[in-house]
Amino acid sequence: MSLTLSLAVQRDIDRAFDDVAPDSGGGFGATQILFEDVPRGLQKLDLPPDDEQVLAVFRNAASGWKASSSSDVRDTGAGWVSREDWRSVCAVLLEQADNGNDNEPESDVPSDDQYLEDDEESDEDDDGEEYLEGPRPSSSRRRIRGRAAKSSSLSLSPGPSVPLKLTKRQRETTLKAFSLFFPDVPPEDVPKQRIMIKDIQRVAKLLGEKIKADEMIEMLDAFSTMPDKSVSLEDFGRIIVSAKLA
Repeated sequence: MSLTLSLAVQRDIDRAFDDVAPDSGGGFGATQILFEDVPRGLQKLDLPPDDEQVLAVFRNAASGWKASSSSDVRDTGAGWVSREDWRSVCAVLLEQADNGNDNEPESDVPSDDQYLEDDEESDEDDDGEEYLEGPRPSSSRRRIRGRAAKSSSLSLSPGPSVPLKLTKRQRETTLKAFSLFFPDVPPEDVPKQRIMIKDIQRVAKLLGEKIKADEMIEMLDAFSTMPDKSVSLEDFGRIIVSAKLA
């Protein structure tokens, strides 16, 4: 999976996290932030701090991804969000913002030649491991948002032809593929799990697949029946059948 985020934007995501993180002491970087500080962090990235769908994802993350949907998470403001979850969610949000600014005048977008130096630096930054480098990086959020996203190669559509009731063979194939997202979960608990964006990122990386954030969002939006856009086993079955994999 490759998100088209520049090294500079990756650093912006980490900087926003560090700005709202509590002082960990000892000169070490913080690894978690309080859920109640998430809105302030989003504001630093010019993202809406009060979007309930976004906050629901972070709220679920703060609960340890234990809830099957955002409606199952109590809005207590308690809990901690890890740096990894912060990076994963913000990377997708900023990629979406990029897609939503396709009509920004070209004059506002600097040429790729201006970012060759940043591209050479990208291999030297250890903190970028949570992200995979995309095409030539830019040096600000405005620049990354000014770039039009490439057309998606994903063309899944649930459509009325996708059956809600799968055959025995389709159920077996679906469950087997679904379980690959949860290698550490006991087999009997796998059907209760929900695939989140970070799970897609992790599996795509392991498989060497290049799936952009807009493609993941398209898939989740098309098939998820959950408020937080997670994918249940039943939802996943629709994806498998629609893609003619079973």
